Amino acid sequence: MNERLRAPALRNHFPEIERLRIELVFNDPDARSPSPSPQQHTLHSAATAFFRFPCPCADCDGDFDLTDAVTTLITRTTGAKHSASFGGNLACNGVRFRDRAVHQTCCPMQLKFQLLAEPRRAA
Repeated sequence: MNERLRAPALRNHFPEIERLRIELVFNDPDARSPSPSPQQHTLHSAATAFFRFPCPCADCDGDFDLTDAVTTLITRTTGAKHSASFGGNLACNGVRFRDRAVHQTCCPMQLKFQLLAEPRRAA
C-alpha cells in the first residue's frame, strides 16, 4: 500500500502516454470452480503509475507485477504517433493460506495480460 501511495502520476513517470489500458485474464489450472472474472483497468495521465495487481484468490498473499511489461511497452511507444500493445503471461508469486502450513507450494493462478498505450497527442 505504501508503494502505491508513493508512486508518481502516470503523466510524471511516462509523460508521452495519455492513456494506458490493462486487461487481465486469470486462470487457475487446479481449480474445480470457474476462474475469477477478467479485469480491465484504464489509467489516464493523472492516475498513479503503479502496476502491481493482487492475486484474485482471497486467501493468497501474492500479486502480479506488470511494471517491467509496462516499461517495455512505453519504450516501444516513445515517439510513436499510434497506439501500441504488448501482452504476456505471468504466474502468481504467492502462497495460499491453505498451503502455508502444509507444503508451501506457490499459488497456481496464472495471468494472461494485454496492455494498450495511447500516446499523448501533440497540441
